[in-house]
Amino acid sequence: MLIGSQLRPAESSRLPSRTPDAEVGLTLQGSMEPYRWGINGAPYGRNEPLTVRAGQRLRLNAVNMSMMTHPLHLHGHTFALPSGLRKDTVLMAPMQSLAIVLDADNAGDWMVHCHNMYHAEAGMMIALSYVGRPQA
Repeated sequence: MLIGSQLRPAESSRLPSRTPDAEVGLTLQGSMEPYRWGINGAPYGRNEPLTVRAGQRLRLNAVNMSMMTHPLHLHGHTFALPSGLRKDTVLMAPMQSLAIVLDADNAGDWMVHCHNMYHAEAGMMIALSYVGRPQA
């Protein structure tokens, strides 16, 4: 029986080989005592949104700086793990670093957050916003 970390993508589902156009840091932070969670140094609403332009390949350099495992979830896109496997959620172990890449092909304002909703609601969430797009 295979576990998720042993899965390999079909060639047809891989992102085409391409160097990222931009990179951003994504640092998960927080603790149970005191009960505080955030991304990139602040809880949602006080952290700076991640930005991307339509058509870019974006590398998210994710680091889990907490002592808990967090399922990191991205809305509106799939991303590729270093193995090439495409996902919208990846389980990040304590102190784990992981570079994931996505193609900015779904313009809008999206969220990246811990999929444990009680952590997301407490601040472990950040916006992913497209810039340079026409206003509706």
